[in-house]
Amino acid sequence: MKISIITNCSGRKRDIGAEPLCPDCSEQQDLDQLTSLWVDLVKAAKSRVTPLDLYQGRGMAECRHASKVTKADLYIVSAGLGLVHTNDLVPNYSLTISDGNGSIQTWLTSRKASSSDWWLALNEARGTSTPIKSLINDSPQQSQFLIALPASYLGMVVDDMATVREDRLHCIRIFTSGAGARLLPPNLRSSVMPYDDRLEGIATHNGTRTDFPHRALKHFVALLKGHRLSMDAAQEAVQLAMNNSTKRLIPKRQKATDEQIIEIVRENWFDCGGSVSKLLRFLRDEANVACEQSRFSNLWHKIKQNDSHQGVVDV
Repeated sequence: MKISIITNCSGRKRDIGAEPLCPDCSEQQDLDQLTSLWVDLVKAAKSRVTPLDLYQGRGMAECRHASKVTKADLYIVSAGLGLVHTNDLVPNYSLTISDGNGSIQTWLTSRKASSSDWWLALNEARGTSTPIKSLINDSPQQSQFLIALPASYLGMVVDDMATVREDRLHCIRIFTSGAGARLLPPNLRSSVMPYDDRLEGIATHNGTRTDFPHRALKHFVALLKGHRLSMDAAQEAVQLAMNNSTKRLIPKRQKATDEQIIEIVRENWFDCGGSVSKLLRFLRDEANVACEQSRFSNLWHKIKQNDSHQGVVDV
């Protein structure tokens, strides 16, 4: 059986020695103009690497592990590049429909457009139309697609996925949050694996909300061997695993300003070896301060950039 994994790109990207491409979201452009100009910019980029050499973060690491376990092809949904295979060569870029650096969400909102509209226009400009539908519909009968996407990315590709043929739905397994599942049309909701917050109670599979779908996928293939099961048996195995786990109690953490968080990180930089993951764990578990992962990553890079030349932190 041929297995393919479809997941989302990550905001954390490795420095490949090239400035990231950025869209020119001017007031004069409409959606089709922006996507056309953006696709031309991407095509003209000289410096390129494979997606696995560009994207970083736990979510990507979990999906890489799942692809090794299942010997699956790995595809990545990118708001900037469309649907890419890990053998493709891609440029460094800064474009996302999520919050943070490179977000085009405000621009889309000003045009009364959605992320789904962006995905359709982007792929029309790339000449690929509905790439997820085409990938699934054109696959051999004995195929399986493990789709691990958070709600923000499902919202972007849901119209693409909704056009998958009815006779291909049996080969789809979807890993997402409850919010993500509610975005799906009824025919695709039956493909959702019933993971919930009780996943946090399973050792080595707890983590942040942003990487929930990817952790669920890893648990599914590594512990349950769910890719070898029928749809009904797979859903029953997941439900049993959730019933045998307990929801982890999440401590109520205090809010803090960027300046307060920076001060805590500076004070504990050397004790944590400058590690972004160790410092985030210290902030949350020891200092009991709430901080979203992408926000913390931005602050960590700010500290490293501003303080390294002064000898305050190690580079």
